[in-house]
Amino acid sequence: LDGSNLRFEYTKKRGFYKAGTKQMMIDEKHENYGKGVTIFLNKYSDSLDKVFRSKHYREIQSFVCFAEFFGKKSIFGQHEPEDEFDVVLFDIDQYKKGFVKPKEFINDFGHAGIPKVLYQGNLNVQLKERVWNNELPGLEGQLKEGLVFKGVIDKGFVPLYYCKLKTKSWMDELKEKYGLKRYEEEFK
Repeated sequence: LDGSNLRFEYTKKRGFYKAGTKQMMIDEKHENYGKGVTIFLNKYSDSLDKVFRSKHYREIQSFVCFAEFFGKKSIFGQHEPEDEFDVVLFDIDQYKKGFVKPKEFINDFGHAGIPKVLYQGNLNVQLKERVWNNELPGLEGQLKEGLVFKGVIDKGFVPLYYCKLKTKSWMDELKEKYGLKRYEEEFK
């Protein structure tokens, strides 16, 4: 999903009460991202509220939900105003507990609509090369941007790890469109 990252804050008392991008707060009236707020609330409010109030999450009072806002024509975080948009939930941070672990996220929130899980297993150099060359088995040539990986290094108290692996074709297109400087800044 190649779009823009949006975040939505939720408490059990107020429901979803705040939204933003990485840099600013937004609402449904925002010129560029207001549609994303509306889509998220319509698509996820009820189902996430039920999960957040379930036995498993009963002790957690607030959450920050992260979602990707994108359209059919979106690329490099740029959007066409008249495009057809969607929002897809991809992560949830639990107040004072951290991010929901990957398997738990799939099990507890998969019904609500999350990105398709394309791989489960060890992240290794061979997999990195397959993504870079857009040769992931069963998806050869179909990755638009790349993949996001989330995992747990160890079963002990170790934070989750996250990384993005981009395809060479996406990186080359970014470099061609915005030049070497943007390419280097994006992936330092």
